Amino acid sequence: MSDLRQKEFQIGLAISGAVSAGAYAAGVLDFLIEALDEWEKGRTDATVPNHRIGLKVMSGASAGAITAAIGAVALAEERGQSNIQDPSSYHYLPKLYESWVEKPTLVAAPGTSDFLSLTDLDVRPNVEDDFSRTSGIERPGEADPTVVTSVLNAQLLDEIAKAAIAVKRVRTSPRVWVSETLHLYMTLTNLRGVPYQVPFDGGNYHMISHGDRVHYVLKGLGAWSTKSKFADSDKKRELEATWLAAGNGGQKAKWKDYAICALASSAFPVGLAPRLIGATLGADSSLNEYDGRLFPIEDIVGDDRITPNFNKSVLTERPFWFTCADGGIIDNDPFEYARFSLKETLDQPLVSTLEAVDRAVIMISAFPEERPILRQGEPRTDIVSLFSALMPALINQARFKPDELALAADENHGSRYLIGPSRVVNGKEQRYAIASGLLDGFGGFVSRSFRDHDFQLGRRNCQWFLRTCFALPEANPIIKAWSAGVDRKRFRTPEGKDRRAHYCLIPLCGGAEKEVALPAWPRITVDEFKRLEVRIAQRFDRVVPLIIRQNVGGFLGFLLGLVLKPLIRNIPGLIRDRALKFVKLTLLADLVRRDQIQGWDLSRIDTGLDADDVRLVLGELLNPRYDQRNVAGIVTAIRVAATAGVDKIKVEGALQKLKQARGEPFQVWEAPWKDKNGGSLYTLVSRKPGFIRGVFGGRIGLDILKPTVDPPGR
Repeated sequence: MSDLRQKEFQIGLAISGAVSAGAYAAGVLDFLIEALDEWEKGRTDATVPNHRIGLKVMSGASAGAITAAIGAVALAEERGQSNIQDPSSYHYLPKLYESWVEKPTLVAAPGTSDFLSLTDLDVRPNVEDDFSRTSGIERPGEADPTVVTSVLNAQLLDEIAKAAIAVKRVRTSPRVWVSETLHLYMTLTNLRGVPYQVPFDGGNYHMISHGDRVHYVLKGLGAWSTKSKFADSDKKRELEATWLAAGNGGQKAKWKDYAICALASSAFPVGLAPRLIGATLGADSSLNEYDGRLFPIEDIVGDDRITPNFNKSVLTERPFWFTCADGGIIDNDPFEYARFSLKETLDQPLVSTLEAVDRAVIMISAFPEERPILRQGEPRTDIVSLFSALMPALINQARFKPDELALAADENHGSRYLIGPSRVVNGKEQRYAIASGLLDGFGGFVSRSFRDHDFQLGRRNCQWFLRTCFALPEANPIIKAWSAGVDRKRFRTPEGKDRRAHYCLIPLCGGAEKEVALPAWPRITVDEFKRLEVRIAQRFDRVVPLIIRQNVGGFLGFLLGLVLKPLIRNIPGLIRDRALKFVKLTLLADLVRRDQIQGWDLSRIDTGLDADDVRLVLGELLNPRYDQRNVAGIVTAIRVAATAGVDKIKVEGALQKLKQARGEPFQVWEAPWKDKNGGSLYTLVSRKPGFIRGVFGGRIGLDILKPTVDPPGR
């Protein structure tokens, strides 16, 4: 056993949801664990600092939950000799790299699974391969129809989860810097809901919570003895690292439930399949997972008056099971679970001054990029538009937590930190840092090169963070306790705004000292994009008719099914053609906007605008909601993301220059007709309207959404 209390700094990790950009968070965690391991090996050197870091808790939402869950398994695994052929794809923990970079893709090599394969529609998995529900929940019968649960084939995630918990050998020597009881919180969106009641003098107030979570305690990963009043008192599920090894039968099944809970936290609605999670209820409060649950909220933590109010019939359910959607819908940044788990008492605040702080939460968030608000006039006031905008609005509001995050900006506050994507080239911060950011985070699944870039950038950013940010002044007792032989100059950080000397809390030693190279910005080829188009169409042709059959009956269902029949569906302009065109242009617009597809090299043409801003213009010309755009509409659309100074005159000048780009995919076409205000209308030559559209002045739209032409003044 190891007791670090004399000279320790405790840390908790809070990993935000990020869909495919979880590859970035995985890279951060990969380097952090490598740095702590290398420091441990370097302790025999008297010039190396002799304090300790203790990892006490990890909390995660969505992709962050998967990263934390796999990271914990990686801590348990006895690693073999690394055999990495390409230094640019270096990784310390194979479990993290395989799960986030190698396997989750839309188009894989022939014979391997991917998100667009059709196996989930054809074959029902056996019990061992079924990660759709935790143990104890009844599976569908063989005669039951196959139900389409997601647009993408989520069985690929089942395969990844199964491989992630397949461990041949468990470490016999737990890491001294990991807690004996490592707490792991994964947020869930419980669609069934948990009923609560609050007593008032005039009666009880009833409400339902859909923000749920599962709390695991992992034993055998570490040897550091530590306590947490919040986490130790909270209801939890216990797992032993030794149960991961083959041959443990029913005990290993508990690790499978653990993996399913991680998948449940990342079950992005529509895109990825929901998961069914079973919990224990009952009159016995010692077994009931919801009875006495602690909330990480200062005013009510430990308040037993706010309790679940299940009726008697529900209490007898064995198990009490519910359908889960993405935990990031309600709590995408589970910062408070990590913070409260670091506290020694429920009511004692964490010390935050740099001179005295001895514990901190490090938040890993893959999406610090600016998120523009809707444009003026959006959403429109029709029912469909309002309903479509409502869910994103609720999610954004649930994620708005200024009270939790604002203190991280205080340079004198030492108990909370953020590691987020930063890509600097020749001293200039790039507009887009992560390659998986397109399509609101789903775009990383387009190409392994995108995920590999983000994994390596995560490693690089973590190294920079440990070298320059995660540090304390020499007045702090932890730094004061360094032995006389420590080479302080070696572990001193660059001077901050306070002009004081600061020293690294996690000194970089051994392999962690070598600078992680900035990965090249990845781009897919045109051929790769075409293959993706074909695979999307194949998945569409199988999934959409099944969805219609399941959900639309009567004559309408018959008509919708009819137009998707093989002999009819390829007629241009019908539902399939419009839908696939919409998907293609949406994806292509984002790839062009972020410079992530080859063949759109703007270096040979001087438009008078920054290349990043020109790509924003091209992205709007590819926007499937419009077949032609006026200058005012383009400027309005790009103003939030564009650099200062982009105006109508500069955009119009750039469009005129792009008209001369003969033979290029970004060549612009100017319509011979005008908008209602007499303004010019533009599109790409590749989207130039045909004869009928030309005859009618561009007013007949064949795209899936309206308006096809910018309204006046847009």
